[in-house]
Amino acid sequence: MGHAIDVVDRFYEATNARRVQDLPALVADDVTFIGPLMQATGAREYVAMNEQLLGFHTDTRMLCQFERDEDVCSIYELDMSTPAGGSISVTIADWIRIADGKIASQRIYFDPRSFADAFGM
Repeated sequence: MGHAIDVVDRFYEATNARRVQDLPALVADDVTFIGPLMQATGAREYVAMNEQLLGFHTDTRMLCQFERDEDVCSIYELDMSTPAGGSISVTIADWIRIADGKIASQRIYFDPRSFADAFGM
């Protein structure tokens, strides 16, 4: 495994431990995020989005992960509590590109229906 996957794994470790204060050091100033329900551009917006979601995060279980050059693909199950007091588990495919040792872009793929229902989107 190489440098890119190390950066991505530090990101997952920080989010799984809800250490939002560790995120700015891991992301590029011009980071972009694209998901089925949310988008973010720039480190400030990206970290704020993660901070909001980490309030509901309960666990991440890595199912598969592989790397090609500066690209890392991770497939994992994300468990979250919901505003109504329930919980959901979502299987996510996550493509992260690393540039200059930081997350330059992240794109996630998942069926958004259960997430949208649970969070009123």
